[in-house]
Amino acid sequence: MNPSTTISKESLAALVAKLRAQKTPTATAAETITSPAAVSAINLSKPITGIRPQTIIIDDIQAQNTEECSTLCAPNESCSITESGNCDAQSPTETNHTITPESLNPNPGTITDKYGNTIQLNSKQLEFVTLAGSGKSCVLIGAAGTGKTTCQKAVVANLIQSGAAGILNSGGHKHLVSGTPGIVICAYTRRAVANIRRNMPADLQNNCITIHKLLEYQPVFYEVDDPISGKTKNTMKFEATRNKMNPLPSSIHTVIFEESSMIGTDLHQEVIDALPHRPQIIYLGDIQQLPPVFGPAILGFKLLELPVVELAEVYRQALESPIISLAHRILSGNRLEAKEFSQWDLPGKLKIRPWKKKIDDLNAVITLGNVFRTFESEGIYDPEEDIILIPFNKACGTIELNKLIANALARKREAVTYEIIAGFQKVYLSIGDKVLYDKEDAIILDIFPNPTYSGKHAQRESQYLDYWGHKSQKDEVDIDEEDESHLDFILSQAASSEDDERVNKASHKIKLRMLDTEREVTIDSAGDVNALLLGYALTVHKSQGSEWRKVFLCFHHTHSKMIQRELLYTAVTRAREELYIICEGDTFVKGIESQKVKGNTLAEKAEWFKGKQARMESETLE
Repeated sequence: MNPSTTISKESLAALVAKLRAQKTPTATAAETITSPAAVSAINLSKPITGIRPQTIIIDDIQAQNTEECSTLCAPNESCSITESGNCDAQSPTETNHTITPESLNPNPGTITDKYGNTIQLNSKQLEFVTLAGSGKSCVLIGAAGTGKTTCQKAVVANLIQSGAAGILNSGGHKHLVSGTPGIVICAYTRRAVANIRRNMPADLQNNCITIHKLLEYQPVFYEVDDPISGKTKNTMKFEATRNKMNPLPSSIHTVIFEESSMIGTDLHQEVIDALPHRPQIIYLGDIQQLPPVFGPAILGFKLLELPVVELAEVYRQALESPIISLAHRILSGNRLEAKEFSQWDLPGKLKIRPWKKKIDDLNAVITLGNVFRTFESEGIYDPEEDIILIPFNKACGTIELNKLIANALARKREAVTYEIIAGFQKVYLSIGDKVLYDKEDAIILDIFPNPTYSGKHAQRESQYLDYWGHKSQKDEVDIDEEDESHLDFILSQAASSEDDERVNKASHKIKLRMLDTEREVTIDSAGDVNALLLGYALTVHKSQGSEWRKVFLCFHHTHSKMIQRELLYTAVTRAREELYIICEGDTFVKGIESQKVKGNTLAEKAEWFKGKQARMESETLE
């Protein structure tokens, strides 16, 4: 074939069909979907990579001959034949498949979930399946209970079964797997990704990934001059290794951003920079949730740029849940006063308990510690499975509450507690503690001395050592130890700060089992140990993208400045089956009346984001 020859649509379609037939078995008619109207044929409980389309429409593509890839690649370029007919050497600016809306059935379709239950799509869900099937980038928003997950499943299945998604060639990517559908579903946190995987068929689970893993973030080391000492020191930063110069595989047809209300604009731009071939991008999110901690969220700005479908219909089954009903009461702006709390008391599903009187933050967190110790002994609270959410870290917050709970549990199981010196900090942990490491839940498997550490000796481990560094009684083997104040300890560490190993290494190594991935990790640096958090109580911000069977929400009057409608809504919707709330009598009055993102309708919120965008552009020009 002459290198300049243009391949017709018909010839290329025939070639791709032939290649597919060699790789995968032919699907039955019931397993083939060529338009969103045929979503009744989608069965999400079955593997989907073996399904090929009944028809495809492919735009004209210039192609050349090569030995490795007989018709689709330029000479001397290795690639993978994708189902869209694109090779990795090409960088198409538009998707190559068109699903014709003319063939749509006006009646809503149905899909089958992984449990075999039939779910009927409503008109808005079907509208979004059609929009996403056209290859255009777009936005899907909806509150809890409106069926975003169901809609996403239908979109993914349609893209794959229509042939639009193609086949992924990982191109050496560390986490993506060749031969899977050309769809990547990513989110900001590992917890969010874990939830996504649970709702995806096995074929697509490897393609569910955090944004940082998608960009292959890894430590990069630099040598910098210290202006004070005049010495050259090594420093490390985590940076994306996928970028304009090292782009992501061009066989990625569609990128779906889950929980995009918590993805900052800066991180989003890093992904866009690494995708010069301009794939389809789908944004899913809930504009009622909390925005990200650092910087504005991308979702609000995409509402101004792309076609948007809003799911507003709350499924009757969802409203049967008092948790979802409470969430929508919060969104309605209709304040919930203390005199109504008893109406929301549904045993085994929802409880709202107000504080009896106002107490200071120190006494409040001690009271909460005692409450959860009692709840644990009575079987109301399971520290391994349930989660406690609270707005603050400090004062009446996660730090002290985690210590109180961990200390009580360690004493109950007669665990040995270790003092671990990590730089200028002392950390107290026990084997069996539930922790959060690198945004992932983990359990401590072992704690043992670090032979590379040469700093100040840590206090001897003991069953009588608590999580504040005090001993309730002396061990039989105890010897007289130096009573060093915290200030003396810091001065001692600072005096040896020129010895990087002494300050950078922790006194002990900690072996962890990561609960999401079952992998084992051992940490020994001061930075890693100080980044390790006890995992019984989290801030509401850290909980975004995750859900638990049972959630305890704790609010105190010192949290009043942070309690807004978005925080209450986000916190409440983290619970899947049961929710227990401890709050002030006016928590659901002031919180519901206060909004971070102003407006009740999509149009009103879009106007708010438009104003924010204008302010950001103005600040950039100044």
